[in-house]
Amino acid sequence: MEILRTISLYVEDKGMPFLVIGGHAVNAYGISRQTGDLDLLVQKSHRSRWLELFIKLDYQRGQDDDRFARFQPKSLAAWPIDLMFVDDKTFEKMLAQAEEHDFGVVRAKVVSPRHLVTLKLHALKHFQEHRFGKDYSDLISLLRTKKAVFFNDELKELCQRYANNELFDRIVKDLGAI
Repeated sequence: MEILRTISLYVEDKGMPFLVIGGHAVNAYGISRQTGDLDLLVQKSHRSRWLELFIKLDYQRGQDDDRFARFQPKSLAAWPIDLMFVDDKTFEKMLAQAEEHDFGVVRAKVVSPRHLVTLKLHALKHFQEHRFGKDYSDLISLLRTKKAVFFNDELKELCQRYANNELFDRIVKDLGAI
């Protein structure tokens, strides 16, 4: 994935770490899933620097708010890129538990399976009909692989915090006892 290599080389000495999230992170943990973009988690404090980078890379900014920015390439052959912004404390916690994975032409850090589950729960809380099936399938697949080990009470607490009790009940029904 050439754009990931380009980003990695650019930020290498600029103090702009990032974590791969979304479909490419799911794939990195051995779950086959098609994806049409590259999702990165970055520090909100570096937001302006990331926006500048994608302008230099000839990307056009779409959605842009406190939590997310979406970029479309001018070339049809390039990947669209979504950035998720989090505070420094959250980012450092996730970075400390991240795992490095191979993406062909580059190695990059991927959020831990447990953090990926949490991100999926958060996405499911903000229900988007067109995304629900993909995010829910990712969540169930991650939990089934046992890469993200949870006990029922932990998962229930995360569901209450990032989603809701109905989602927890559905997960338990679909997985059986965790």
